[in-house]
Amino acid sequence: MSHYQLFDHSNLTQSAGICPNPSCLMAFPDIGSHLSDPQTPCEQWALANLEATHQDLDGEAFREDGELPTLISAAQGAEGDGEDFLRDSAPAPLEITNEVPPQVSLNGLRKFLHPNVSIAHGPPKLNNLQQIDYFDEHAALRQSTDNIFYPFSSSRDWQLGRWLTESSLSQNQINNFLKLDRIREQPPSFSSATVLRDRIERLPNIPEWFSRVIEIPGYRTKEPMVLYYRDGLRVMEHLFANPVFANSMDFTPYQLRDEANMPVVGEFMSGQFAWEYQSRKPDGSTLVGVILASDKTPLTVGTGNREMHPVLISCANISAGVRMKATSHSFVSLAYLPIPKFLDVGSDLQATLSMRVYHLCFDIFTSSLKRAERVGHLMPDGSGTVRFCFTPLVSHIMDLAEQRQAAIVLTNQSPTSTASYHLFGDAAQCPPRTRQHTLNLINQACLRADPNDLEAYTREAGRLGLLGVHEPYWRDWGQAEPSLFLTPDALHAWHKFFFDHVITWVINMISGDELDRRLQALPINVGVRHWKHGVSKLKQVTGREHRDLEKLIVPVIAGAVSADVLCSIRALVEFIFHVQGLLIYDDHKHTIDQALLEFHNYKNEIIKAGGRHGKRGAILHFKIPKLEGMGRVTYNTAYMGAPYQYTSDITERCHITHVKQPYRQSNRRNFSEQIARFMDRLEKVAQFDLYTRLKRHGVSLLNVMVEEASEVANHYPEATWLSHVLPQDEHQVHGAASRPSLFQKTRSRLSDDQSTAFLVACKPHHTSSWISQASTQFKVPELRAALVDYFDRDHSRLSSYHLAFEKIHIWNSLRIQQRSSQDRTILLPVRTLQALPPSAELPTGRCNTVLITDNISGSPTRDSDGQRYSIGQVRMIFAADFGCQSGPPQTLCYVELLEFSREPQHRLDDDPEIAITAPDIDMFVVKRRYRDDGLRMANIIPVEDIREIVELVPIFGAKIADGINCDNSLELNEFYLNHFANKETFHSILSYQ
Repeated sequence: MSHYQLFDHSNLTQSAGICPNPSCLMAFPDIGSHLSDPQTPCEQWALANLEATHQDLDGEAFREDGELPTLISAAQGAEGDGEDFLRDSAPAPLEITNEVPPQVSLNGLRKFLHPNVSIAHGPPKLNNLQQIDYFDEHAALRQSTDNIFYPFSSSRDWQLGRWLTESSLSQNQINNFLKLDRIREQPPSFSSATVLRDRIERLPNIPEWFSRVIEIPGYRTKEPMVLYYRDGLRVMEHLFANPVFANSMDFTPYQLRDEANMPVVGEFMSGQFAWEYQSRKPDGSTLVGVILASDKTPLTVGTGNREMHPVLISCANISAGVRMKATSHSFVSLAYLPIPKFLDVGSDLQATLSMRVYHLCFDIFTSSLKRAERVGHLMPDGSGTVRFCFTPLVSHIMDLAEQRQAAIVLTNQSPTSTASYHLFGDAAQCPPRTRQHTLNLINQACLRADPNDLEAYTREAGRLGLLGVHEPYWRDWGQAEPSLFLTPDALHAWHKFFFDHVITWVINMISGDELDRRLQALPINVGVRHWKHGVSKLKQVTGREHRDLEKLIVPVIAGAVSADVLCSIRALVEFIFHVQGLLIYDDHKHTIDQALLEFHNYKNEIIKAGGRHGKRGAILHFKIPKLEGMGRVTYNTAYMGAPYQYTSDITERCHITHVKQPYRQSNRRNFSEQIARFMDRLEKVAQFDLYTRLKRHGVSLLNVMVEEASEVANHYPEATWLSHVLPQDEHQVHGAASRPSLFQKTRSRLSDDQSTAFLVACKPHHTSSWISQASTQFKVPELRAALVDYFDRDHSRLSSYHLAFEKIHIWNSLRIQQRSSQDRTILLPVRTLQALPPSAELPTGRCNTVLITDNISGSPTRDSDGQRYSIGQVRMIFAADFGCQSGPPQTLCYVELLEFSREPQHRLDDDPEIAITAPDIDMFVVKRRYRDDGLRMANIIPVEDIREIVELVPIFGAKIADGINCDNSLELNEFYLNHFANKETFHSILSYQ
């Protein structure tokens, strides 16, 4: 492969579209050239309508004089000889009347659009799928042969080719498959894996891959440094013009206000950065936020020591709910960075050279994005509307180590503030590390040493706290601020921090065995991790386990640590839960800061209790870099939106699909190029599959907005679109199956406020059981009396009252699904509520606990609407067997009641009827309720009275008692109501306090 050989870039800047002349309306690869051609009548029409048509010309030329050898053939890469047009200012926008009004209701919030509204610039162009019809090299052949599947012979031929391409079969395995007698009976149009690959590579184009050899004069590497990449602006254009996202994008920044007119932030477009950026741009322009994500990932385990450094890109305009779904494919591969190993240099110089290569590579594939940020760029969105776009860097998602590389600071410096190591443990925050601060330090270093003298410059830069890089990639990307675009990453900054530090502190304080025993004794719930072997001896723990431990650690260690230690750890967990909110209110930000401040107030108690302990003995400080970074979460949130949308969870998933799986398909030699080719084929397959699905049924390639009744619409845009335009048996999208909804089941029962759906199986687990038999089997001796109380509507309690039935149908489980309390359009996962009868394996059964509405017993816990609640353990799920009655019987639950503790410290001083949370742990304490005769108090309730499944954690005390295990711990009398069980419970329980 040659290096720096000139590559035809004309296809990168063409302005493909349909001629706006009503007498023409033909498609051309470059509208500007067509309208300027004196041999066509369209030139005269364009001159007569110059004010409107000049806006359809592409707004910039952004290429440098670089050699960009392509991995894809030039025939595939060049679609036309477009001409570039440079502008010094933004084109004049056209007037439109179909924009969103400036004030819109959103979950009780008011939404105000920025006065500089994004509008159309010129006639519409084509989205990605429409361009296949006009500009693909095989478009005419598809039309003339009436075969939309070309280069495949038919739908069946394409389906087989797609399946083989997406499978994990090797080339030899595909060849062997094609040689099977069954396949030879009806052979496909391709006879081998090589022919199939050639067909796939002839599919309609996507942004092409390039390669460039990176060299630093005077230094040698063990292997050539080859960068494989795509042009950043081309990839962003492709995302922006994807019709799948047409109805999932924001084009104009906005502000959210609550009832008190205080600001609320959620999506990126609701943040202060987007608002201020739009204020500085020409009228009618569009902010297209660039999100980058990068992280080294190992390719081999134990042997080979091979790794790759992928870079992904996404668009911040895409709604976070869509962007965070792996199945939406909103994060796409942008580059694979070289990981150099320089020869004959020391470790310091090795680091400097590697960092310079890192920033140089980013400069290469983001140069067009930087140019678009400076002068703007015309590009169509998924609906074909042409917008004048600016592309600032809004987030670069990475772990702390790479954040330091991006901010070019040493390990003893904060990448987002001016704090150095000796200030990392302080509660007080240092000023943000602004771009100007870093650039000034670079200038100082350059005055002290020549940047080309690597050793001298590295030494002088180090004295200023910098790495030996003098040209960070973000230096010329508009006003990119490291303290803002280095957004908090929940996975690394909070969840991994929690396991690496907090769990270690706990083990040091109470011992690993005690922690393990407590975790092992927690009640079992379906869908909730059970710590059968504890945690202290685990060798490999994922982000999911980190989160699960966060939910449990506070009530589990209560009693085993001092009150002040409990306060500090509880405050830290509260911080982690609060910062993951979908919407961050103004008082919410205050709560986040206060939680972190509370941790700092009590943190020294952890040292006194022996929690901070290392290999060399006690550690008498909290100079932890990730802890220091937590102090700027609210600052970053105000500008960039809620932090949850910038977690690296989705990009970690992309490491599997975009790196590791393609690597396994390679021959392990020159694997970076093979992975790039593999991803090129997969993206072509995905695009062509969507195109053929729509064309086959003769539906539009525009994703027209519809009134969507399904709750999955906002988060599964491709599945939603296809479900509206394709036949029922055709609309499912591979890999995009949406979450099942109990709300759409005809047999489901709904709560009064329509927030919760309940469903039992069609066939009961115990059919037509006698009441007396069920009472014995489930060990609920008061079942008949409770039934009489429930069905005696007049509450006459006459001894002569007779039930209208003697048999009941019993279920061992019940499925429950809720709408998110933070966003009613979000459906939470279906959960299973168990009520298993006692057995030899489960002497006390397995019966889960729930929060139930309770307007009769005078429960002291209520929400902001005055609704009262209590806690119950569901011992039986059943329905009366009335024999031949029509319609399904009402589903009921036999619930043993628990009450909120009536001890003085758990009640409000001026109103003892109001329960409050226990001090230090800040959780409600609940106790079992007993009758005068010593039996547990119980009620029968309709299933609709269940608000949600809750998790109770037994109060273990200073040391867990012998004999307590996961099967009997719920038989104890006192529990903590764990509001950390999940984020929804956290927010709902908080609303009762």
